[in-house]
Order: sequence, then structure tokens, then C-alpha cells
Amino acid sequence: MSDFGIICEVNPLHGGHQYLLDEARRRGAERIVCVMSGNSVQRGELAVADGYTRAEALVACGADLVLELPYPWCSASAEFFARGGISVLRGLADRVIFGSECGDIACLQGAADLAATPEFRRAYKERLASGKQAAASYYELLRRGGAGELSSNDLLGIEYIRAAKTLTVPLGFETVRRQGEAYDSENVEAAYPSALAIRQRWKEGDFSRMEEYLPTASAEVFRRAQSEGRLTDGRELDRAILLFFRLCEPESLTHIAGAEGGLVYRLREAARESVTVAEMMERVRTKRYTDASLRRLALYCMTGVTRADLQALPAYTTLLAASERGRELLAQKRRQEGGIPIVTKPSDAPTEARQFVLSEKLNAIFTLASPQKQSAGSMMKKAPFLKIR
Repeated sequence: MSDFGIICEVNPLHGGHQYLLDEARRRGAERIVCVMSGNSVQRGELAVADGYTRAEALVACGADLVLELPYPWCSASAEFFARGGISVLRGLADRVIFGSECGDIACLQGAADLAATPEFRRAYKERLASGKQAAASYYELLRRGGAGELSSNDLLGIEYIRAAKTLTVPLGFETVRRQGEAYDSENVEAAYPSALAIRQRWKEGDFSRMEEYLPTASAEVFRRAQSEGRLTDGRELDRAILLFFRLCEPESLTHIAGAEGGLVYRLREAARESVTVAEMMERVRTKRYTDASLRRLALYCMTGVTRADLQALPAYTTLLAASERGRELLAQKRRQEGGIPIVTKPSDAPTEARQFVLSEKLNAIFTLASPQKQSAGSMMKKAPFLKIR
């Protein structure tokens, strides 16, 4: 028996997540530790609900311990997302399990070895410097190295494996062939529709259309959050984002992560011509600058995230939820040395940490994105969800 780790977003928790949790048990997981994005996700968007709500759904569906993958790593490209998640798992899990399109762990481990070579890193940087799109360049270099056809979750898995080697975190890895639709599919007729498709149904104004695609325990958590006005809608912030970029001084933002090639200037001009953020992104989006990368840049500009912030590692993580077995694991691991500090109450977080400063800025944005508006500091009063048997 082992303690399995899962790095996830749960935005929201759907059938594919439930399948992965169940598969971890089938493969011998004694306890399941989830490292989950906090209040924003990898695409640079705000999560559909705060981290505590989504963590409650995870524990209700079988996880034992849920810790936060903090900002800005939770809203970063695959490399930094993976580094942040693996660093939080240090000392808390023996193995990591993840979904992938190829379902072949030997293939992904070989690709991770290739991606870690100096020759690969050099060629990748050269392609980026020449204006090539990041993901396309990565895939092409892997194919040239014999890795075959890979997709988005394969890439994340490769980065998990590479991060563990780079950070010398002793972890085994297992993969499960991803079930259901691709992450960017809007088809809800599949057995496992994507989180994007589920969110799209909710944005159309009928929560019940979103709810029917969730596992029962997850649906109950999100139904309660919806009835209490706690589900978020990024469109609530369209005016604030457009105003920020209409009034910004691009030269003051050139130090922001991802702000190369005059992108902030282009975002400013697009904001002045647009009335929604979706329209603004459409005006700037290219093959090289995807919607996700532009939304990340917008969030980084508003919160002040630099390249150095992403290259650092999380200084601490926050406990979001735990079962009884999760609390036992937490007590056991806290007696050991070498793991990441775990904060139980947000108010106990080290205020001098750069991570804390950035998280507070993100929370000031997040708390305005739901029908039930909250004060900027309201997230500091949250407490973890603790399941009693």
C-alpha cells in the first residue's frame, strides 16, 4: 500500500476526476493526497468556486488530504505548474498518478528524459526566441526525438516526471488513459465530458445542466455553493480587466512574466476597442499567443507576477480539506523534516513571503467574481473542510 498524489484543478470535479480517484484505490492507494489549484487555474481564469469548496468535493469523492497549489504556479504553463505541484507533494506521497492521452508511462518517462537533456532545452529556447508557439515547439521536438504523437495531458505528465528529477523528489509515477472528451471539447454527450463543456452549460444560465454531469457527491457540494451565491463567473470582472488595460502604462509592465513582444501594448489597444474580455483576447490571439497564455498574462499584469516569481518554489501550502485518514497522514508527516510548511489557517501564513503578497492580490480579484461579493480579505477567514467519518 502506498500514499498516492494527484495534481489537479477540479474545475469542477467531474466523472473523469472520480475515475482517477477510484483507479488510485484500485492500484493500492492507502491514502490519496491531492494538490489542487487555489482560486485560479492554469488557463489564467478564476476557478468556478473557491479552493475550499472544490476541496470539499474532492474529499466527498474519495480524496484524503487536499493541499493548495498556490498562486502563481496554479496559473502557469506546464513547466511551472508541474514544479509547483511536485514541490508541494515532497514527503507527502510515494507515487503520483495522472491521466494521459497515451496511457503509456514508459513512453512518458522516456519523453521526460529527452526533455531534460541540454540539447532539447537549448533547441526549445531557440524556437521560442524565433517566435514559435510554445506547445507546438515542445511536441515537435519530442516527436523528432522519437516520443510519438502526444497531447496536452501527456505534456503535463512529462513535466511532472521531469520536475521530480530536477527537484530530486523521490516519487514513482503511474498513468491512466484519460477517459472521455479532450480538455477543450464542448461535447457533453460523452460518458466523461470535459470540465470546459460542463462550465459552458452553467454559463448558459442553468446550473442544473452543469450538475447532471457531476458525480452525485460533487453535485451536492456545488449545488449548495450555487444556492449560496458562491460559484464564480469570470465575466463579472470584464469591466475591471478592460479598465485596467485601457488605463495601464505598458512600459511599466515589461517586467511581468510573459510580457514579451509588445504584448501589453497590444492588450491595451485591444481593451480600448473591446467591450468584453473575450473580444479583447480575440483581437490579440495568434497561433503563438493562445487564449490561455494571454489570459495568464492579463492576470499576471494585474497581480504583478514576474518570471522570478514563477521560477521560485512555493514557500508554503495551505490545508484545504481532509478526511480522518488525511488528518492522520498530516500529523505523521508534520513530525518529519524536509516537507513543505503546511498552513492550517490562511491568517497564519507568513506575510513576508512573496507568495502571500501575490495570493492576496489574486484573492482581492477573486472575491468580486461571484454574485455574493466579498471583502478583499474575506479569504483570510476561511477554514479547511474536515470530514468526520
